[in-house]
Amino acid sequence: MDFQLPQCRAIPVPASSVHVIETPEKFYGFLIERSQSAKSRISLSTLYLGDGSLERALVDSIGANLKRNDDLKVTVLLDYLRGTRGVADEKSSTTLLKAIADKATIYLYHTPKLTGFVKAMLPERTNEIVGLQHMKLYIFDDTILLSGANLSDSYFTNRQDRYVVFEDCKELADFFHDIIDAVGDCSFMLKEDGSIELNPNCTVHPYEGSFDEYRKLLRSKISSVITALEEKKRTLPPSSSDTVLYPLVQMGLFGYNEEYDFLKTLFATKDIHTHITMASGYFNCIKEYEHLIFSEGKYSMDVVTAAPKANGFFGAAGLSGYVPSMYSWVSKRILRLKEKYSRNDVNLYEYHREGWTFHAKGLWVEKPAQTATLVGSSNFGYRSVHRDMEAQVLIVTSNEQLRSQLKEERQRLFEFSSILDAAALRRADHHIPAVVRAVSRVVRNFF
Repeated sequence: MDFQLPQCRAIPVPASSVHVIETPEKFYGFLIERSQSAKSRISLSTLYLGDGSLERALVDSIGANLKRNDDLKVTVLLDYLRGTRGVADEKSSTTLLKAIADKATIYLYHTPKLTGFVKAMLPERTNEIVGLQHMKLYIFDDTILLSGANLSDSYFTNRQDRYVVFEDCKELADFFHDIIDAVGDCSFMLKEDGSIELNPNCTVHPYEGSFDEYRKLLRSKISSVITALEEKKRTLPPSSSDTVLYPLVQMGLFGYNEEYDFLKTLFATKDIHTHITMASGYFNCIKEYEHLIFSEGKYSMDVVTAAPKANGFFGAAGLSGYVPSMYSWVSKRILRLKEKYSRNDVNLYEYHREGWTFHAKGLWVEKPAQTATLVGSSNFGYRSVHRDMEAQVLIVTSNEQLRSQLKEERQRLFEFSSILDAAALRRADHHIPAVVRAVSRVVRNFF
């Protein structure tokens, strides 16, 4: 399977080092255990940290480890907008992390696109549509877990996501640790008194300075990390490993389009022996992907998304309550494309499990002798491509045990999924209000 990815980016690993975690509870258990046992570093990148008892226990375990281990370095990267939401009521991520800010480094990335009048006028719960730090990277020593899950109680209990552990993969852990630091160098920092100040290494203010200069600064930081990995790989002999990892960053705002370029190649594949599964709790892929899937590609494909009641915005107050209807509008559009191009080999499914929400995202690509999967933070929509910061790993393997593990992971999503067709869209929960139909074409790029 040729994904046209540079070999200087490839990280060969033993297949036994890759492990899929099945449930939110086990994900949380992993975080607690590793936060207690880490010896040299804990590096976490997430959208935000919740303020409940489970999150407090996680911060407490990190804090206790810091107190007994002077060699431990802790770094946390959050999105500024989400990380400070609720700070006035002392219910924010920064409120909780203040307890370890004297010994840990807490970064807060602020999109350079939220400035001036727009920043002043957009309410707290809406301003994130402009752009976010969305990478979900959980590093403990030389082990890294990639996920789409945030560090909040629902993600530890009843919000289905993906969680893939790369055990003792120093190259991968180092790469993403350095990516976190690179973004952190261009971010704000949390002080132990709860105040926030700009990192001294950030010589251009994210939202008061020149966008072009800030973009140049952040690009230089990210570029140095990518170049270091690729130069190191060029000096190593080719590997015969049956499992290879390709770390990818998608930061379209800053000119890094690694996932975008990979997906354009994948979705244009013409191979009837290839089967692709795409999962996204917020399925709203860009029009270019839609065009490639339906009018260029020749393969079978399943798409799994959240049923309205499994959407995290279901039942929300105000305008947020219309979000599930907007995704129903997107699904209706996809079914029209399926009919237009006579693609009976492309099917939509919706995930519904009583009491649960669906947040899983990624791709599985299956061929007779090889499996690949893309795991990370991207939802493959306009925001993921052009506005947010995303991180992914492409796993390519011919190892039968790992292929079986990935197949089982994919199949678990279908245990609670049913076909999403025209009949399903006529159900009351898929009702699309007139206001949603009127604005969806305009606002879909913000979701």
